[in-house]
Amino acid sequence: MFPQFAKAALAALLFFPFLLPAQSRIEDRKPAPDASVKDSKAGKSAAAGKRTVWNLDGGVFFTTDGHLPNGSCFRLTGHLNAPDFFDGLRRVDTADGTYFMLHDKVVTTYPAQVQVALHFLDFPCTLDLKDTTVRPPLTPELLSTLRIAFFWKDGIELHPVESSTRVDSSAKRLAPYSSDALSELAPRFEWNFEIRVNSENVPLSNGLAIVLETEDHKIAARVAARM
Repeated sequence: MFPQFAKAALAALLFFPFLLPAQSRIEDRKPAPDASVKDSKAGKSAAAGKRTVWNLDGGVFFTTDGHLPNGSCFRLTGHLNAPDFFDGLRRVDTADGTYFMLHDKVVTTYPAQVQVALHFLDFPCTLDLKDTTVRPPLTPELLSTLRIAFFWKDGIELHPVESSTRVDSSAKRLAPYSSDALSELAPRFEWNFEIRVNSENVPLSNGLAIVLETEDHKIAARVAARM
């Protein structure tokens, strides 16, 4: 059933985006101004010399929770990466603006392509143990009705991704908490998708927004991968 589902689910893949901050940062300050400078000028100089450096090694990670009109819920986690590009990449924020450094070189655009890994997991709608509502599981048939859309986000403007290509997909049934309950519980799954997205000449200041829509165009989940 899984190969058939993978075909059905990925046939529905389209394009749309949103954004998230990086993983770690390092505070970097220039030496303090000379004591002979007036306090007001010293304050301005110190503020202008402050930098915040974000480490983008390994790419950009994102996560969100989604839900469907029938009551099913899921967790979507993902990873934006590109071989040999993100390793050593730093985002530098200063009082004058933001720029990106790849090792010792300033870079302004993404590579020709980036890879987006998406992981769907059947997930509780709430972690509140007092909530005893029985919700339907996220089935392969339900997931295959979702449309995934990618856009490059520039400020408030959204620009459709020119092209994307499925690289790989897989589905796995989750083991229940007890093997004795296997026949009593509805099957639950997790899915993985690898998608290659065209990013040639796209500024690094743009983020990749990801939105999942149902067949009737209701948003099931949205999340952002931002540099």
